[in-house]
Amino acid sequence: MQNNIIKLALISASVIFILIIRFYFVNHYAMPVPFWDEWDSEGDFLLRPWVEGTLRISDLWKLHNEHRIFPTRLLSLASYMVNGQWNNLVSARINVILAAVIPATLLGFLFRFIGLNSNKWLILPVLIAQFTLPFSFENMLVGFQSQFYFLILFTVIAVGLAVTYTESATAKVIVFILCFLSIVTMASGILTPLAVAGVYVLHSLDKHERAMKNLLFAAALVIVAGLAYMQIPHIAAHNMYRARSISEWTHSFLRILSWPVGPHNWIAAPLWSPGLIAVPFLIKHKRLCKSDLFMAGCYMWSFAQAMAIAYGRGQELSSVPSRYTELLSIGLVANAWFALRYIEEYKKPKWQKYIILALFPLFFHGHKKRFKFDMKDIQRVHEYSVIQTDNVTSYLQTHNPVYLQQPAMHIPYPDSVRLKKLLDNHTIRKLLPPEISGISSLH
Repeated sequence: MQNNIIKLALISASVIFILIIRFYFVNHYAMPVPFWDEWDSEGDFLLRPWVEGTLRISDLWKLHNEHRIFPTRLLSLASYMVNGQWNNLVSARINVILAAVIPATLLGFLFRFIGLNSNKWLILPVLIAQFTLPFSFENMLVGFQSQFYFLILFTVIAVGLAVTYTESATAKVIVFILCFLSIVTMASGILTPLAVAGVYVLHSLDKHERAMKNLLFAAALVIVAGLAYMQIPHIAAHNMYRARSISEWTHSFLRILSWPVGPHNWIAAPLWSPGLIAVPFLIKHKRLCKSDLFMAGCYMWSFAQAMAIAYGRGQELSSVPSRYTELLSIGLVANAWFALRYIEEYKKPKWQKYIILALFPLFFHGHKKRFKFDMKDIQRVHEYSVIQTDNVTSYLQTHNPVYLQQPAMHIPYPDSVRLKKLLDNHTIRKLLPPEISGISSLH
């Protein structure tokens, strides 16, 4: 009992630490002014129709590029109804809580599976690093990016339930709902039912009992993913980002898996091989426990996300865009887990088995090396945000279009003509925070 209390205290302290660090970054570097896609998808197509009484239910899952961002739209509406204004800073603060729920849920499942013991606590620094460091500044500072956190959270819960209640029909219904929510969150949400299906398959391979029911459900999830894939629109303008050949895809895939160390593709091997080595080893020796199955689901999902990014954004990819880095987080934590599990279960006294632990020094060296560059990026984004806020505020005060005829990144939207039209709309102006719009909240 006392041991469990200590474990829960350590989990709680880790989550609180993550909250504090993320709130620090948001409070110091995020700004109230909406940014880029927020102006159309959140402001003009969601909140303005809501205020004017023209919003339709179907608008909540309308396409946004390849995505449907249904949960993000619901969160935006809820935030506006509670806060009374369209404020990116408020949304970014909400995202801090949403992001912290992910490691809390992951650790909660591991605690339930009695997996957090012995040397496996060493995954904690990896987990904390992935949810506190500023490499994901694009998601951290823009409230509209909540879809990334929703997607990861739905996946972790779905995988956790699939492992916890593998034979439960009720759990399967909830898992199915979570997979559906993932699909209407982002285009790559189709990988959630595939990862969960992989969990059921691994469980069947390991346990064999009632295997047919689980395999049939796994097949149903694969079919759902396939049907969802056929609904993703082909956007011709995005062809310029897609990998053009197998060699280009392979290069981009390895470049993504070598993050956060990079830029050498060979680093993908020590970072991501623990899962590929340990899972077959554990299955072969009948040592695959529930916590392993849970982490295997996280591994498969992040690995599949890397494959998808390598295709969709793989043309001449030189570095992983900030907004995609968090999709790798639960996979990197899973690799740390499996490195420790392999050492734990490989009983032969051979020093070679410890090579698998190369993941840890490489991982932390990568983050240490890139930290100063990430901080420069987040400071640069903040400086641009201040300029954008000043230009938008000045235009709303003077209606002088010169404040919108600015260089790229000096206004919060790529088209100054479109931005002027939006700012000239009375409803849009009323949505904005008073310090930007100049309209009192009591107006």
